[in-house]
Amino acid sequence: MLHESDLRKFTRCDKYFWYSKQNSLPFFSFATIQYDIFQLAAEYLGLENVFRGKRNDDPLLALEAYEKNQPLLEARIAYRDLRVKIPCFVRKNHKNILYLIYSQCYPKVSEAQKAADLIEVMAKNKMHVDEIYLIHINAQYTRDDELNVFECLTLSDEFYNDKNKKCGKASELIEQQRRDLDKILDAIETLPNMSQVQKKRSSICTSHYKCEYFKECFPDNQHDTSILNLVQSSKKYECEEMGITDMAMVHGDEIEATRIQYAQVMAAKKRGLFIDKMALKTWVDKVSYPITYLDFEWQTFAYPPYKGMKPYDVLVFQYSMHIEEKGQKLRHEQFIGDGDCRIAFIEDLLSKIPKEGTILVFNAQGAEALRLQQLAKQFSQYEEQLRSVWERMVDLALPFSSGLIYDTRMAGEYNLKKLLSLFSDLSYDELEINQGLLAVKKYQELEATHAEEVKKALFEYCGMDTYAEYVLFHFLKDKISETM
Repeated sequence: MLHESDLRKFTRCDKYFWYSKQNSLPFFSFATIQYDIFQLAAEYLGLENVFRGKRNDDPLLALEAYEKNQPLLEARIAYRDLRVKIPCFVRKNHKNILYLIYSQCYPKVSEAQKAADLIEVMAKNKMHVDEIYLIHINAQYTRDDELNVFECLTLSDEFYNDKNKKCGKASELIEQQRRDLDKILDAIETLPNMSQVQKKRSSICTSHYKCEYFKECFPDNQHDTSILNLVQSSKKYECEEMGITDMAMVHGDEIEATRIQYAQVMAAKKRGLFIDKMALKTWVDKVSYPITYLDFEWQTFAYPPYKGMKPYDVLVFQYSMHIEEKGQKLRHEQFIGDGDCRIAFIEDLLSKIPKEGTILVFNAQGAEALRLQQLAKQFSQYEEQLRSVWERMVDLALPFSSGLIYDTRMAGEYNLKKLLSLFSDLSYDELEINQGLLAVKKYQELEATHAEEVKKALFEYCGMDTYAEYVLFHFLKDKISETM
């Protein structure tokens, strides 16, 4: 049996689809969806006598309910081996209305293809659609004491582009994506055993997100200085076609020649490490004592769980802080909250963080600074104090991401875990929690069980992040000393 997601996978890459059927990988959502969006939509529309579908339903059940003019919610229908789910289908004022339902604020135009395939299957089942609307979360909604479904959700007839701007009528965009499903289903049915098929790496493998089966498809991966590890480049595949397979072979005109690319090429030519000595020293010299190494953990909620929060706001539930003062032993502070811990988090952080000196954070402006700015909006009485924190933040990722320093072993990556493993003997591999989404999952477990071993694991993970920042900063200082 095939599902809508299978069509997306197959049209992206036949081997991607094949791998997914052999070994389905677990999915971790980046956001917590704590309400049933379909039930909320039914309440929003005032629906009664609803046929609510379930997983593995016989498709005939939905068709029988349709014949009885019942509103359909999550109704399963099928064509050939393809099962699809109708989000919400209502007959009203002699019209058949399809409501596409999303637990997101800005349903993207890319959703039009899935909707077009759904309507094609509905047509095969003699279900005609007259009008199409989108029900989604209202990005401007701010929660009061209770969730108000009529303010939280909104009705639209347009999709959005990547800049969250309305970009056209859903019905027209969907019609443009109508296609021959029989042709695709025939191709899937005749798909050969792909285990022996060798795929060539292309932009499809990493476009928007890196394929979950990338390592299975390319088990040897690329050597560290492979041209395909060049970052921020749309020309690397052209280079490979021209026979430029290694970054050391680049002269300059073949690529975009950004600063980080220059660092990558120079490191490849040296077969080791590239350092822009003066630029790195200038950056390091701006860091002043006491140095605070800071990291947060947070949970993103699709629907605001507490008063004053908006859709997709985050709840910061944990911090780790290593404080380095000249001539003194490294000091560690930490916090983990429970429930609506926003004020407790703020007050604990402000009571322990030094009032002066640099605050080093990995990816500061894209993460921790934004978290504090959100809290300042929700609790304006702390805005001035929180501002004094985020304005002292310096991004520790910058020397690596901008090419002030580059090691060929980075292979185009510069995340905290990768850098720590390269430039120290430390690793996250031995930790029970070794990545952010798992930390969120474990925090949810902690709220339910209050298990001390879970709390300990969370402290160890977040504490490793700030200790890693300390290690990397001193690695940079040591490299400057060696080369000056």
